[in-house]
Amino acid sequence: MRRVLRPGGRLSLAAWGSPERNPFFTTIAMALVQRDLMPPPDLEAPGIFFMASPERTAGLLEGAGFGEIRTEEIAVELPMASVDEYVEFVKDTSGPIAFALMEAPAEQREGLKPQLEEAMAPFATDRGYAFPGVALGA
Repeated sequence: MRRVLRPGGRLSLAAWGSPERNPFFTTIAMALVQRDLMPPPDLEAPGIFFMASPERTAGLLEGAGFGEIRTEEIAVELPMASVDEYVEFVKDTSGPIAFALMEAPAEQREGLKPQLEEAMAPFATDRGYAFPGVALGA
């Protein structure tokens, strides 16, 4: 990105904050890990939480030659109407989690639903579910 910016150009980016502050992703991932349908994620490897740390993100940007780096947290809310909608959305958009879901036998996928309903209960609203989350802007 630095190479293609004109001199004095600016970069703005957003990355997901830490896993513990983004239950939208971790709720289903932990269920898959607990059922041995997916290995635990490696937070040091590239992935959706790789730039969750403001220090890591700033260090990467500094290493790429950017100066005057500023980071800030951005609160988000991710609404889902139902457990089924949640599973389908994740399956359509979430890389390794999607692959684990698609490769899991049908009976294993069906067995996830009661586990997810229980895990998602704290996020229940009158319209379904609302997952809190945090992104990191830089």
